[in-house]
Amino acid sequence: MHVRFTKNEPAAQADTLICIRPDGSSTTGEMPRQGVLPHNVFHFITENILGWHDAFFGRIARGATIEEMTDKLHHRNLAWGKMAQALQAESLVQCLQEEQWSGNADPAHFAERLIATCRRNGVPPPQVTAEELTSVREALRDFGAAWRPLPIGASLERTFTT
Repeated sequence: MHVRFTKNEPAAQADTLICIRPDGSSTTGEMPRQGVLPHNVFHFITENILGWHDAFFGRIARGATIEEMTDKLHHRNLAWGKMAQALQAESLVQCLQEEQWSGNADPAHFAERLIATCRRNGVPPPQVTAEELTSVREALRDFGAAWRPLPIGASLERTFTT
């Protein structure tokens, strides 16, 4: 799936996300700004590197809209029980964002936060290796290095492997 991340004006509260599926259909939505990178960038990188296809972007690739997935993950409803991997991804993303905001990369602290966040979201912690986390962190740094100097209205385009 082709994914386009577009930077909006600084006064905007969100940037724009467009996902174009292999069949040509697409969905467009907002990417909330939350610190260094938009929230959905964390999802994209995490899910793509870990090969998770039943989380935010995998479900979009199969036909869900950005709005539907955002609503399901950020507003408690009955659909949560059927979305274990998506909720694990959301938990991992929350911890990665916290790490970027605080600058605390202590592995023990990260593991504790991930367990607590997963518990709060009602799912078991995902099995993620230290090497996988390193790959995710490096990809986040690389994306950020390309994103931060991007002019308003410009986009970064990536592929979500389905």
